[in-house]
Order: sequence, then structure tokens, then C-alpha cells
Amino acid sequence: MYKTLSSWRGLLVVVIVLYHTPILELCEAAHMGVSLCFVMSGALLAMRHPRAECSWWQWMWPRARRIYLIHWLVLALLLIMQWPMGHCVTDWTLPANALLVQAWVPVRDSYLSFNKPTWFLCALLLCYACYPLLSRLMSSLSMKCKWMIAVSILVAHCVVLGVVSQHIRDWLVDMPLTRLGEFVWGMVVGASLPSLDKRLGDWLRARAHAVEAAVVAFVLAVIIAVGRMPWLDCCEDIAVWWLPVSCIVAMSVLLNGSEGLVGRLMLTWPMRWLGSINLEVYLLALPVTYFYSHYLAAVAGHFGHPEFYGISWPITLPLILIAASILHYLTKKFSK
Repeated sequence: MYKTLSSWRGLLVVVIVLYHTPILELCEAAHMGVSLCFVMSGALLAMRHPRAECSWWQWMWPRARRIYLIHWLVLALLLIMQWPMGHCVTDWTLPANALLVQAWVPVRDSYLSFNKPTWFLCALLLCYACYPLLSRLMSSLSMKCKWMIAVSILVAHCVVLGVVSQHIRDWLVDMPLTRLGEFVWGMVVGASLPSLDKRLGDWLRARAHAVEAAVVAFVLAVIIAVGRMPWLDCCEDIAVWWLPVSCIVAMSVLLNGSEGLVGRLMLTWPMRWLGSINLEVYLLALPVTYFYSHYLAAVAGHFGHPEFYGISWPITLPLILIAASILHYLTKKFSK
């Protein structure tokens, strides 16, 4: 169990939420947080289940059940809040969103319909659905071939996003097939870590503080550099984050049980708690913000004043964390 990985994901999900508050200065870190989720998922599955031996349905059922349960609860909450305001839409995008297929449709009102962050769930479902086949195919390849495939996907990703129009690019960023590339990259990273551990594990663990400092410094340097390179917008910055997030995953795995100062901070109870509710926090950000802007703001007397929404996070973030804790508890009860 790599507990620091969950904490990293929880921390970056909060960054994503704050970015959408909006705190625009967190834009690059938020992009990195999304990439981390896909790369981390691929890496963890590759380490825990190098080859999925069960049937496809046995593999998918527990994962799809959790995703759809949380999604339907949050979607119902959003619809209940939108109905009195006259914002509830009942066209074809509602069943598409409920079934988590909306991100496949290249229409903005579809792939960003209702709870906009649910495009992430569409992509995650595709990654889970493809993993049994991918794991069988990858298990027969050498590590060199795996990395050749991963690098080829990275290059193809940059080329495609670099040549299409902005309209298509906006859709491809949220399209599940695009994010499958990050997931495959994560699978290759995860498959590489056991051999890396044998070669350098003891040396790295003996220098845990320095390793963590180097990784954090590298990640911060990339965040700052990307923010000053607008020409990277042609590929939506996504591929830029594959290497930094791979470093975070590798650091958390290789230093597991021998963490330095950063790792120990990630292992504190607040960070582990944040990691345990990261999906609920991500999905509840928009509904809670809607509740704030259409219900609380009216009572507070600044309804309709956009300048207040930009500084709403001291109110919305605690509400999101409270709501996420309740939703996490309910979904655990319903799943039993």
C-alpha cells in the first residue's frame, strides 16, 4: 500500500478545485494533477495486477459500481439544486451524462454537460475497461519494447494536438482515448519500478530527504517553466506533465516505508484523509460551487456579483470537504 500516492492525489485534487474557484495562478499545477491521476492509476494497476487473469466482467464490476454510484448521487444532487433555478436540462445530454458516454461526443454542450468534471470518469472507465487486454499484451513484451510504445504514444499525442484546430483540441483534451495514452504510460512506469528498485532502491532510500527535495524542486521548476512557455498551448501542456508525475509516482513507490520529510508530511492523518476522499472532492466541486453561487450568495447579499465568486474558496472548499466526507461514508454503506 503506497499511502503517499493517495495523499499526493488528494492534495492535487484540492489544487484542481481551487483553480476552478478560480485561482488562475494554479492552472499549471491543476493540469499536472489531472495527469497524475491517470499515470498513477496505470502504474498502480501494473504493479498490483501485472496481468489481469479474471474475466472482464469480474474485473470491471467493482470499479464501475463505485464510479457510477458516486456519479449518480452527485448528479442527482446537482439536478435537485438546478430544478428550482430553472437550469435543469432534460435533453439527450442527461442520459449521455448519466451513462458516462458524454465525453465521446465532440460537442461542448455534451462533453462538458451537467457536472463538467465527469469527463474524467468517462476516461477512467475506458482505462479500466482496456486494462485486462492491455496487461496481457504488455506482459509478452520486453521492457525496451514497452518504453518504445510509451514514447511513441507521447510523440503521437503531441503531434495530433499540435495540428488540429482549437475547437477539436478542446474536445480531445477531455476525450477518453486521449487520456488512455497517459494511462498506458503509467503502466510502463509501474512495470519499470521493480527492476529500478533492485538496482537503486537501497541507495535512494538512504538518501530519502535529498531524493524528495530533488523531485519536488523538479516538479516546481516544470510548473514555473510551463507557465512561461505559451507555445506549449498547442499541445495543451498535457504531455509535459508525464515525466514530472512519473517522478512523483516513482519517488512514492521506491521510498515506501523509508520516507523523508516530504513523505512523512504526506503520511499525516489530514493528508491521508484527503487522499481517501479525493474522488468525492473532485466530483462535488461544481455542485457545491453552484449551491454557493445560487443559494448562499443570495442570502449573503452578493448574488450576481462575479467579483465575489473569485474569492469564494474560503467558504466553498470547507463545504466541499464536508460534503465529500458525507458522500464517502454513504457510498461505503451502499456498497456493502
